[in-house]
Amino acid sequence: MWILYSNATLFALLGALCGIAVAFGLPGIWMMIALAVINELANNWWLGAGGDWFAWTAIALAVVIALGAEAVEFLAGAAGAKAGGASKWGMLGALIGGVLGAIFATVLIPIPVVGTLGGAALGAACGAISGEMLGSKKSLKASVAPAAGAAGGRILGTLAKIPFAVAAWLILVVGAFWR
Repeated sequence: MWILYSNATLFALLGALCGIAVAFGLPGIWMMIALAVINELANNWWLGAGGDWFAWTAIALAVVIALGAEAVEFLAGAAGAKAGGASKWGMLGALIGGVLGAIFATVLIPIPVVGTLGGAALGAACGAISGEMLGSKKSLKASVAPAAGAAGGRILGTLAKIPFAVAAWLILVVGAFWR
């Protein structure tokens, strides 16, 4: 029985590090879920058990939380653009630009905070400007406020993922210890 609690303690510590990674723009919640799945599979293999339903239920709940966190993060840029006075085109541009900016900047600038978070904010701003200028036919000067709102919203969206990471971590830790 001691091995289960040792394993759960190790998972809690590593899962906390994954949760901290969210603040740096990394997919920490998904890394935490992958770690929980590996932990549960290893426990099942080591102990020869058929699987603990509570741990798998905790993993499923963590996946739902992670999907909610992703939705909040991606929609925050569009909400920020709307708060800045963007049209639907500007909001759509902020949404698409934020996703593309995060992906490309992560690859091109491999510094976690600078690359991912900066790329997402810059991408959301560029997307909002593009959407406003191409879709709504606004001038560059009129597109600056929606772009600033989109960038700020995207940064706040990333920071809003931290409580989601804490919730997922708590559920997974309880699932790891509940035997």
